[in-house]
Amino acid sequence: MLRKKGHSAKPANFAITAAALQDHILRDLQIRNPAHHSKTKVPKTEARAKSPQRNRKPGVDTGPKKPTRGPGLEDAEKEYVLDPHPPPLTLAQKLGLFDPPPRPLSSAEWERVKQRSVLQGDSLQPCPICKEEFELRPQVLLSCSHVFHRACLQAFEKFTNKKTCPLCRKNQYQTRVIHDGARLFRTQCATRIQASWRGHVVRTWYRDLRRRVPPTDAKLRRKFFEEKGRGWRQA
Repeated sequence: MLRKKGHSAKPANFAITAAALQDHILRDLQIRNPAHHSKTKVPKTEARAKSPQRNRKPGVDTGPKKPTRGPGLEDAEKEYVLDPHPPPLTLAQKLGLFDPPPRPLSSAEWERVKQRSVLQGDSLQPCPICKEEFELRPQVLLSCSHVFHRACLQAFEKFTNKKTCPLCRKNQYQTRVIHDGARLFRTQCATRIQASWRGHVVRTWYRDLRRRVPPTDAKLRRKFFEEKGRGWRQA
C-alpha cells in the first residue's frame, strides 16, 4: 500500500507543477480569454435609463446651485503610481518555481529613478515610441528610468502582450505618472511668447528712434531732414 501511495504522489506533484507553470506562463504573457471578446449584452440599467422616466418624484427647488470647483493645478500635476500594489502571487511563485514580483518602490526610490531620468534628459527628448514631443499629453516614468507617452506605452503593451520596457527590455516594471514634459512645454511656450513680445517692443522703439534722432552719416542725415521738411510742408 505504501508503494502505491508513493507512486500515486509523484504524478500528482507533476500535475500540480505543470498546472502551476502553465498558469504562470499564461499570466506572464497576459494572454486574454477569447470569451472576453464575445459580444457583451447591454446591461439592464442602461435600458432603464433610456426608457421614459414615469415614476419620477418631483424635487424641491433649493435655489441656484454653487458651481463645483474643478481640480486645481496642484491636483492636476500630482504624481502617482499606476500600480501601487504588486500583483498576486501565482501558484508557481508560491511553490518557488519562479521569483516573486518585485516589491513596490518607495517614494525615495522613485525620487532616485526620476533624478536619473532628469540627468539623462528623457523629458527633453521626443517619446521613443511615437517620436513626438511630450507637450501636455500624459507622461509615464518606468522604474527603469525611461519615459514614454502613457497612451504609447499602453498601445505597445497591448500589441506585444507583454509588460516589457521598449528600450531596455526590463520585465515587470513599475509605472509612475509624471508631468515633467508638460512643465517643460509650458516653460518653452512662455519663453517664446516673451521673446516675441520683447522683439515687438524693441522693433517699435527702434522705428520711433529713427523717426526722432537724425543719423550720423551725411547722406542719411540729409535724407532724414528732407523727409522731415516734406512732412512739415504737408502739415
